[in-house]
Amino acid sequence: MVPGIGPAATNFSLAVYAHTTLGLREFEAARLRVAQINGCVFCLDWRTERDGEKVGEEFAAAVSRWRTAGSFDDRTRLAAEYAERYTLDHHGLDEEFWARMTAHYSQLEIVELTMSIGSWLAFGRLNHVLGLDGACVLPAP
Repeated sequence: MVPGIGPAATNFSLAVYAHTTLGLREFEAARLRVAQINGCVFCLDWRTERDGEKVGEEFAAAVSRWRTAGSFDDRTRLAAEYAERYTLDHHGLDEEFWARMTAHYSQLEIVELTMSIGSWLAFGRLNHVLGLDGACVLPAP
């Protein structure tokens, strides 16, 4: 509907999936946490597949309790935390947080994760605000 913006937005949205260097669990922890906060039905229903692997429903449930999820390593927990803080309180990302992030992620990975979270935040909210997420629910298997 917006020829000057739509294709560029689509390319950005797809690029975070096609060109990611992040592991599947940390990628999905961040993506699902943004989806939970946005309330985007489509994003909550989606599972990224990589090399025939997807995270299970138990993983998705654990993302909402990332602070105490025993199955999460430090990188996965930090990805969920970063997604939550970026989405809800980006002004609160303090030195203590960045010290933990840089202990577990390279600067390149942090930039990639930041761009991915930004994409999911923007497009998930766009879908939800315009009611597109209800029309785009994935069919049940």
